[in-house]
Amino acid sequence: MKRIFSILALTLLVTAASAQTFSVFYTFNFKNGDAPNGGLILDSAGNFYGTTQFGGSSNRGIIFELSPTGQETILYTFTGSTDGGIPIGRLIRDSAGNLYGITSLGGDPTCSCGTVFQLTTTGTLKTLHAFLGGTDGSQNQGQAELGLVMIKGNLYGSASFGGITSCDGGLGCGVLFKVTLAGVETVLYRFTGQADGGFPQDLINDAAGNIYGASGGSYMAGNGGTIFKLDTSGNLSTLYTFPEGAEGTSPRWRLLRTGNGVFYGVTQFGGNTTSCVIGTVGCGVAFSVNAQGKEQVLHTFGEQAGDGAEPSAGLFLADGNGYATTFYGGTVNSTCPFGCGVVARESTKGKYSVIYSFTGADDGFNPAGPLAEDSSGNIYGATTSGGSSGDGVIYKITP
Repeated sequence: MKRIFSILALTLLVTAASAQTFSVFYTFNFKNGDAPNGGLILDSAGNFYGTTQFGGSSNRGIIFELSPTGQETILYTFTGSTDGGIPIGRLIRDSAGNLYGITSLGGDPTCSCGTVFQLTTTGTLKTLHAFLGGTDGSQNQGQAELGLVMIKGNLYGSASFGGITSCDGGLGCGVLFKVTLAGVETVLYRFTGQADGGFPQDLINDAAGNIYGASGGSYMAGNGGTIFKLDTSGNLSTLYTFPEGAEGTSPRWRLLRTGNGVFYGVTQFGGNTTSCVIGTVGCGVAFSVNAQGKEQVLHTFGEQAGDGAEPSAGLFLADGNGYATTFYGGTVNSTCPFGCGVVARESTKGKYSVIYSFTGADDGFNPAGPLAEDSSGNIYGATTSGGSSGDGVIYKITP
């Protein structure tokens, strides 16, 4: 990376980077969850909330709470029926303490295409919407994690499939949707898989209520995904198209956006397509795209020994520095033939460094999902695998 957050840093107090310490904060053992999603959220008391894709009594995932000392409370266990199952991403929490999220299966008994849910403070789960497939939209396990945003009391999100049924062999190329707390869904946009891209990722919004996100690809040559804007009138515009190759292919996960309209993010593929450990698809890049639609590649993953490969979450800003996680790269061993994944940091002075390489043992491997930060500046993330029981861990990096 080269000055990955140089523009963001103009509005931040830059702190000197110091040695950081890695530790395992919590280990899952299947009964209490398996394959945690990253993107923990915190309440004012310092409790964490998150989801696992699997585990629990029905092996369809759980919603959990972790105390500041790492004690788990299971708030809900999914059954995979009308309540949904295999949650795929970060939660959001309203001012009353209710939690909202997305599952990738269950809901409608015919489609089993996933749900949008609410978990109340009393532990009652409400299915606000069950995706129906077809023109409505459909979630799919194994896709990059998604999440919701709340604007004026309504939930907005994306579904990886569904929409225009002639796209992607009948599966559809994804939709953007709105769901009210009363459970009324409106499809706001259906992707065509052409110039507008397809397979939308996690969303962000600005103060005016405009929505931004990335599409993960398309069926047009030279279109490796887009950055888009959906305005408050429901009009979608393409702000940037990734040309594939060295500039990156398939932007994923949540974007960062500055007040002057600069986007920061990662692509899952592209970049180094010659010597990447995961093959000729490339190991991904970190990028910025300015308000004029010009991209700068800030770091190409997988070009150096021990570097990360295939980013597994959006970029995260803490202590004035940028952080990234990769699913592969780093330590290569019999557990991880393509590497166990890394956590990397880019200082505001443009220095890139791997701050932790997972080993595939009790520390876990294959980190995935967004990072989170507590009030003391500690950073938390999740690995989907490994740990003493093999079901993934929540890890902590202290400043």
